[in-house]
Amino acid sequence: MSTHEAEVPNPAMEAHVRLMALGMNLKAHGFTVETAAGGLIVRNPTATAPRCCWTTQTSSDTITCGPYEKDGGRYWYFMSWRQPIAECEHVPDAIVMIKGYLGAPT
Repeated sequence: MSTHEAEVPNPAMEAHVRLMALGMNLKAHGFTVETAAGGLIVRNPTATAPRCCWTTQTSSDTITCGPYEKDGGRYWYFMSWRQPIAECEHVPDAIVMIKGYLGAPT
């Protein structure tokens, strides 16, 4: 393996690690979190009126992670409809955005 190959992260592993970090923080804020293929299902268990999810009974979304070409390929979190949430290095910003559209658990 060349030095260059060792420096390039496995994109799927990189995304998984970053999603797990976000998930731990979201759990600390009262959200329920479960992993799904390629994403993180985040639910606000206390929301009675869905803010974003008209087909479900709870406010939820599947958040993904990957390189964002408009930001030089840095890893970002994305809503299920591919709307960027925040750069992965800015977990507090991501939590504020997620609370904004799923509501803050009480």
